[in-house]
Amino acid sequence: MPVCNRDNFQDTLHDLSGLLAKPEQCNQAVWKVEYLSRKGWHHFYGMIRSGASSGVGHVYDRIERRALDVPFDDCVSVALGFLTNASISTYAGKRSVTTDILEEVETRGCVDAEVVRFGIEARTTQLGGRKVMAVTDIVFIGLSNTAQQRRITAITSEVPSVKWCRDRRFISASPILSPPADLGFAGI
Repeated sequence: MPVCNRDNFQDTLHDLSGLLAKPEQCNQAVWKVEYLSRKGWHHFYGMIRSGASSGVGHVYDRIERRALDVPFDDCVSVALGFLTNASISTYAGKRSVTTDILEEVETRGCVDAEVVRFGIEARTTQLGGRKVMAVTDIVFIGLSNTAQQRRITAITSEVPSVKWCRDRRFISASPILSPPADLGFAGI
């Protein structure tokens, strides 16, 4: 059965939006959004450090073969355009470059496909001093025609993947808050 994952896309976009709206909530973050739409190819990337955001945005004109700068904080509103697709699926294939993924989808006979990739690596510190790194690297395929969705079932999935993930967390051990106690067993 074909996988439609509109909610996962919306949740991922919401996570990025929250990160950009409140950059002070993480110690450091690096993020990117690559959106290969029918209208243009958008690339946004940036970082957050010490509560301040910075970034870059480009839209590539494939006909004129040139790039135009766009504000990096437009990434959420531009990515919302992906929701116009009739079908949204989570990519689970082996390719890792967005243009290669789009080519893979098109070679399966899907016309007017779109691909969006989110990459987010955010580092925070919990109250107890543990460091947490949350990683998102996920790709969505959008199709304007739901009948085409069955053509991509071999490269879409709902199950966890070793490569593709959303909010995968790596948590450090608890920090040592005081030196070990001397229990008087020296020289035994």
